[in-house]
Order: sequence, then C-alpha cells, then structure tokens
Amino acid sequence: MLTSAQRPRKLPELGGRQRDILHAVIREYIATAQPVASVALVRRYRLPVSPATVRSALAALEELGLLTHPHTSAGRVPTDLGYRYFIESLMPAADLPPEERVTISHQFQQAERDTGEWLRLAASALARLATEAAIVTSPSRARAVIRHLEAVPIASRRVLLVAVLDGGTVLQQLVDLSVPVDTEALRSLSARLVDHLSGKGVDAVRALAASASAPASELLGALERVLDEPAARARDVYYDGIQYILSQPEFEAAERVRAVLELLEDGTRLAQVLPDPLGEGEIHVAIGSEHRFEPLVGCSLVVGRYGGRDGVIGYVGVVGPTRMDYARSIGAVRYIGSLMTDLVRTVEGR
Repeated sequence: MLTSAQRPRKLPELGGRQRDILHAVIREYIATAQPVASVALVRRYRLPVSPATVRSALAALEELGLLTHPHTSAGRVPTDLGYRYFIESLMPAADLPPEERVTISHQFQQAERDTGEWLRLAASALARLATEAAIVTSPSRARAVIRHLEAVPIASRRVLLVAVLDGGTVLQQLVDLSVPVDTEALRSLSARLVDHLSGKGVDAVRALAASASAPASELLGALERVLDEPAARARDVYYDGIQYILSQPEFEAAERVRAVLELLEDGTRLAQVLPDPLGEGEIHVAIGSEHRFEPLVGCSLVVGRYGGRDGVIGYVGVVGPTRMDYARSIGAVRYIGSLMTDLVRTVEGR
C-alpha cells in the first residue's frame, strides 16, 4: 500500500494512448534527464502513431498538468502530478528480483547480532539497491515516552522543567508559574508527576492536565507542548549513498546537496518529514512540492517502516531527485524494511 504526503489535485482521467505516451515520457526522462520530444518517443518506443499525433497528446497532457516544458526546449518533462499519476496508475510491480533479495538477506544473516551493525548495513544496502541516498533510523517508540521528570526552581515563580524520555532524549522548558512555589513543594510535585506519568506519553499528560490545578496544570501544559515538538521524536540516523545523488544533474547546485545532507544528519529535522501514521508494509511517497520540508522541493522521499514489539518502530527510506526510479526505490525500501522487522523481532524472541 502506498501513501502520499498530500494530493495536490485530483488525478485526471486519461485515455489509453495518453497513458502510453505519459508512461514513455516518464521512462525516457528518468533514463536521460533530458526533455523528451515527440520524435524521440516515436523512434525509441516504437509508438504506432506519427510524431504529429504524439505532439498533440503531449500538449493535452501538459494542459492536464502532468507534463511541462522548459522555456528553452520543445521537449516535455514530468510534473510532480505526472509522477504521482505514474506511481498510482502506470508503475510496474515494485518488487526486487529474487536473486537480489537472496543476496541482501545473506548479507544480513552474516552480520553481527548488533543493532548498530544492522542499521549501517541496511543504509548501505538500500543506497546500492536504489542508487539514491538512503536513510535508516534507529528503532524507538512511535510516540515519546516519559522516563523521568523534574521541576528545578529558578525563581519564586519560574522553574525549569526537565523531561527524560525513553531512549535518553532530554527535553527542557522554562515555565512561568502563576503562583510562587517553594523548593520542597516543587520536589513533592515532581515526584507525584513521575509516579503518574513514568512509562506514559503525551495522551496521559493531556488527560492528567485536564483535572489538575495550578501549578501542576501549568507544568503539565508545558510538558505537553514539548512532547509534541519534533525534538521529542528525534532519532539516531544512519545514512549512505551521498555519492549517488552527487552524480545526478539535479544536484549540481551546492544548496540542493546541502539541504539533503542537513536532513540526513539531523534527527530532529528528519522527524519533521517522517510520516506519523504509517502501518506495517505501507510505503509513503512524497514528491517535490508535496513535502513538508521546503528545502527538499524538487526531491522525492520514499519511506517505509520496520517494527518490533510494543510500538517500537524505525524508518527506512531513500531521498533523490523527483526523476527517480520509483518502482526500484519502493521495492528496495519495502524489502529492507521487511528484513529489519524480521531481525528486530528475532532478537526480541518473537
């Protein structure tokens, strides 16, 4: 099952000839990175129509928003909507060949039973399979879980709220209280909050805040806010394959490469683009303008998840130009995700 970040507009209905020509344009552009002209389509794909007929179909597809053309060229290139149509209606089966699956599976079986080693291997294998930059995050709970809380007095009405999450992430927030609270009362309040919230997440915080009075309600409100921030969902990130995107013409500009590197290296920033509700076996595809992360407009992100028990999950994905081989990337992400799920659950004894 595929999911998307957003659907910019309803996909148009196409006739058989339009579908064939759109499919050929996208295949050709993925292969060459050059605008596609009608003569090239007729010659290379042996279309049983004249170049004039193809030109008419290309113009119609452009009017529908599926193709566009650079102002310096008569050839067409796919739009984000064109790629979306391709993925949902024209793309071939997104499965890796059996021989590749066997090879990758054997590599994992030979690796040490160490989560870090598996994560590095997964990033390396995924980059090679997709020939794009690959992302693999460490497994953690899908939602932030509180391990410890402490309210540290700063002034009579100001405290520093410190929350330690499962996995070791530490969040801090200054809170201005409506009433002064002495150190002993603050220590007692912190202990009560820990008793109620240890091992729980933002839903429990929200429920407790609904019935609490100041100053507990003010501390709980601040805690709810920080748990909803991307920093609370930050993960360790393993990545590989920068050399593949550096070889693509879309990444000749240094700022484009910098945006991808910042995403790969920053777990907090990555948390902003990872899909929240993603079921096992689902693949999330965000194309160009569909991104929530503005610097990645012009890139595509293909993400899947792997999982262990009790809601502990990680993500695997690839980042590359919108002109990526989607079938190949989706098949690679899906397979590496399934391997990681099997490995994690084997270690857990499931």
